[in-house]
Order: sequence, then C-alpha cells, then structure tokens
Amino acid sequence: MSQDSTGLSLVELLLVLAIMAILTGTGLVYMNTDGYRLRAEANNLKSTLQEARMEAVKRNESASVKLWTQQYETSTGAVVDLSPHDLSLSFSGGGSLPSGGYTITFSPLGTAPNSHYHLKNPSDNKISVRINSVGNIWLE
Repeated sequence: MSQDSTGLSLVELLLVLAIMAILTGTGLVYMNTDGYRLRAEANNLKSTLQEARMEAVKRNESASVKLWTQQYETSTGAVVDLSPHDLSLSFSGGGSLPSGGYTITFSPLGTAPNSHYHLKNPSDNKISVRINSVGNIWLE
C-alpha cells in the first residue's frame, strides 16, 4: 500500500514563512522612507483636488480647496495636517503660501486658474502638483 501525502512538510512550511518574512521586511523598510511618504501625500492632495473638481461639476456650483504651508482643507471641510510627516506646501518658484491660506476654486465647468505648487520634505525632495485652466491635475 502507498500513502499519498497531501500536506506540507515542516521544512516546506518553514521555507514559505521565511520567504514571506523577507518580503514583508523589505516592504516595511521601503514604506518608511521619506520618498514614499512624499509620494503618498502628493497622491492624496491630487485626489482631494480632483474630488473638489468633480463636486463643482456635479453640484453645478463652485468648490474649493484651501492650502496652507503645513496643511490643506478639503472641499468637505476636513483638514489634512502635513506637519507629522515634515512635509510642506509652497508655490512654484519657492514662494510661500499666504498665512491666511490660498484657495483653489473650481468652477461648475470644472475649470480652475493655472497653478503650480510644490510638496516637499526635509531632504528637499519635492513633487510638483499642477493644475491647468481646464482643470486637469497632475503630478511631476
């Protein structure tokens, strides 16, 4: 009589667990880098701007996002704080945002004034957030 093995041996199980631990450790190291946090927050800001644009078109009334150096306020009124990640916003060319904040307003047609902002971290890495007059939003 022959017995067919349908399970994993202890060695196979340990090998799979070791590979999973190595991949998880590598991913965690990458996620804790400044560049990852900067990219993630830039994508969040882009999504917030796109959400405001869609709200303006959907409701047929203006919608806005307000930017400060250390935070921004979404069209729903939620405030996103950038200071825990040591990130800051500025105008293109290094100009600082006004102390009262800068408001980006999208019209009911989804259009907005041309604008260009930098989101940067302490290592002086930066991602540019651009908005053109027809309301397109992209990262550079």
